[in-house]
Amino acid sequence: MATREIGRIAIIGPAYPYRGGPAAVVGHLYELLGQSAEVQVFSFSRLYPALLFPGTRQEDQSRQPIKPHPSVRMIDSIAPPTWYRTARAIAAFEPDLLLVDWYQPFFGLCYGTILRRLRRLRRVPTIVLAENIISHEARRVDWWLTRRTFRYADAFIAFSAAVSERLRMLYPERPVARAHLPLFLTPNDSPQRWTPETAKEALGLSGKRVLLFFGYIRPYKGLATLIKAFSMLDAPDTVLLIVGECYENPEKYRDLIARSGVADRIRWVAEYVPNEDVPLYYTAADVVVLPYHSGTQSGVQRIAFAFGKPVVVTDVGGLAEDVRAYNAGVVVPPGDASALASALGGMLAQPLDRFIAGALRAAEETRFEQIANTIALLTAQITNSWR
Repeated sequence: MATREIGRIAIIGPAYPYRGGPAAVVGHLYELLGQSAEVQVFSFSRLYPALLFPGTRQEDQSRQPIKPHPSVRMIDSIAPPTWYRTARAIAAFEPDLLLVDWYQPFFGLCYGTILRRLRRLRRVPTIVLAENIISHEARRVDWWLTRRTFRYADAFIAFSAAVSERLRMLYPERPVARAHLPLFLTPNDSPQRWTPETAKEALGLSGKRVLLFFGYIRPYKGLATLIKAFSMLDAPDTVLLIVGECYENPEKYRDLIARSGVADRIRWVAEYVPNEDVPLYYTAADVVVLPYHSGTQSGVQRIAFAFGKPVVVTDVGGLAEDVRAYNAGVVVPPGDASALASALGGMLAQPLDRFIAGALRAAEETRFEQIANTIALLTAQITNSWR
């Protein structure tokens, strides 16, 4: 089945004006698939209850949103009546295909109920787009919640080889395909044309080498390991720039910074940065660091590739896949501050040209747009199996 033969596509997932990677993935899907099909996004009226959300706000306050698009905001994650209404609304739309953006087991009961009810109303080929399988900080109940949704998937698309391999083990009888996350933001999205020199000047970092840690902060992101590693570096001209809102007690990190012995060379922008400001920080960076203790893939890394920035990543999940394939940086063991410090020191002591070329090549050759053909092929495979 060619993409153009899929007349209507329904998507379930968080969507603009919600912020974050999953909503941006849905936005990119809407724009891409909407070129050849009628697309309807079924999003949330309430994503997380306020008591369960650790950040300051759930909706994007950026002046420059990523791929804004219309959606039907009717799913309340903790109100079952809305789940049944959503199933009826999807059935009434009469889609030829349903895509489910999956990233968090918290939605397992909600999504599973929608899909179970929809199956009774209308049989629709259903593809789960798996950013991961369970959360990075998994609880025992997460597997049960995940299976509540995955049991209704006819096929899967994984955003890392690590996730695709795991899905093939769990569901050997179902098709599993591989795709890449969008680049999310590129230098062309910047409202101002920055150079590394002007970006550093704007941040008060002229003449400095900059190591960038970007994104929200949780224990699995390994920021504590990075702070310790940075304190081991003999690099007085280097600054560690931390940019991201803390989703746990920030005093832990303030204390680590204060006791690091290099607090004067660590800067923390402790907030969710609007999209229009993201290019400033990436352009200023010499190296982007992802010291994660666990993970599957990363939008932070995808943006680094788009900006041609070398990365230092830990060997967890799928983080190292494209780094190794394209020589876009260095891979270190997770949780090892000494190894991380050695890798960072080695990066700073050599020309970065080959890593920059690798990052740009990774951005060019791992295009999100390829997912359209993948979706069409999987849909044809599903419908043919029903005949």
